[in-house]
Amino acid sequence: MDSLERLLALEEIRQLKHRYFRFVDTRDYEGLAQVFCKEAVFDCTEGSGVTPEGGSFVGKVGPVTRGREAIVHWIRTAMAQITSVHHGHGHEVTFDSDTEARGIVAMEDYLNALDRQTPLWQGAGHYHERYRYEDGAWRIAETKLTRLLRVEVQAKPKALRSSCRRRCGYSRRWCSRRAGWPA
Repeated sequence: MDSLERLLALEEIRQLKHRYFRFVDTRDYEGLAQVFCKEAVFDCTEGSGVTPEGGSFVGKVGPVTRGREAIVHWIRTAMAQITSVHHGHGHEVTFDSDTEARGIVAMEDYLNALDRQTPLWQGAGHYHERYRYEDGAWRIAETKLTRLLRVEVQAKPKALRSSCRRRCGYSRRWCSRRAGWPA
């Protein structure tokens, strides 16, 4: 790969990650599927995040999801009760061959309730990725999300209060087991 081809590939990979963020935030799951290789791996075993039920978790959390369809299904499920804004910064890319590359992307995300007004939490971390040129385009072959920061907001939307009441019996007050979030 000559210098010009490398620069074009670098820009294609950067655009790929920006599309990923946009597709997650706009819930474009057909588009999201196209950013991943067929046999992609998405590793969320480190850091913190939001469960599909709207609860939060910290530490070794899982899952490791394998395959394009399974990854999109997992993201769709995880995003069902929240809205999000993701930002990627400082994309570092190293080429291993003409068809393989790796990169690190600093990220920040804001998660709100479905009303788009009630903040849930803000986080920051990195995506550690491997890219492959597959079926005529650069795609994500592997991604691992690591989190450095997670700031919980003190608001607890009604949907999560109801979920907490069903799960642990508390009503109109925060669940004491998880600093106000469903277990």
